[in-house]
Amino acid sequence: MDIFKKKAVVAIFGDPIQLVILLLFSIALGFLIAWMYKKTHRGFSYSQSFSVAIVLITVITTLIIVLIQDSVAAAIGIFGAFSIIRFRTAVKDVRDVAFIFFALCIGLAVGMGAISSAIIGALVICALIFFLHKSNFGGLRKLAYVLNFKLDAKHHSNDIFKDVMGKHLKSQSLLNVDAKERGNLLVFTFNVSLKDSDALNVFIAEMNGVDGVSDVSVVSSKNDLEF
Repeated sequence: MDIFKKKAVVAIFGDPIQLVILLLFSIALGFLIAWMYKKTHRGFSYSQSFSVAIVLITVITTLIIVLIQDSVAAAIGIFGAFSIIRFRTAVKDVRDVAFIFFALCIGLAVGMGAISSAIIGALVICALIFFLHKSNFGGLRKLAYVLNFKLDAKHHSNDIFKDVMGKHLKSQSLLNVDAKERGNLLVFTFNVSLKDSDALNVFIAEMNGVDGVSDVSVVSSKNDLEF
């Protein structure tokens, strides 16, 4: 009788121990994905809430797959309920979309009980992400910077900052010039590459010392700034 009662409980509520094990695996792999996202993120658009969302997406996906199992009715009901929800948060980086699919895929694998596939897949993809990050795959420049500074318009004709730039820069490319204060102030944006990356502070100090130049700032272009 006890065996039949146990089977009846499993049939109604599922196997709680198995569910807990699957969710624990899902949580661990979700944290791995979120950690890899944090360690390889570039730019200024990092969001702590997105890292938290990666963990939650992995676990929630696992739970959904466990609930659905082989029930077509349950699948239709769950996805019908999700179709009511409207997600309005814009994804700032295409790379973030890849991490969302990564979390969904791992959660799906764990929910189906393919633990070994989920672990191997997560480790291989994380290794690939790390390799692409360290190799700067797809990057156009190395040791390149974006230079911004303001210049009093009356000094522009003399190109008085060219000597300092020629002294310290290996290459330069004008990205943008913006006129402010009725044309009396010019804001320059250059993409530059230094001859000596260790001389960055010296370059900034000499640029600030040029007559008419002010508010000099340098940002590493590895942060994928757009203009």
